[in-house]
Amino acid sequence: MPIEPPDKRTIAFFDGQNLFHAARAAFGYTFPNYDPIALATAVCKQHGWTLAEVRFYTGVPDAGDDPF
Repeated sequence: MPIEPPDKRTIAFFDGQNLFHAARAAFGYTFPNYDPIALATAVCKQHGWTLAEVRFYTGVPDAGDDPF
């Protein structure tokens, strides 16, 4: 059985569209008003993990899509 490492390094992955829609639903924001690095740092600090990287992914809208 593997031994648990004393230093737990973490990589946080964010889906930009889902994070935006969740923040909008929860807080009523109409624009991206969040900080993925601060969010990942807070979660890691709460669990005693070391934040190694933050990755943020989002799609590129089609030019024909409604901008709103």
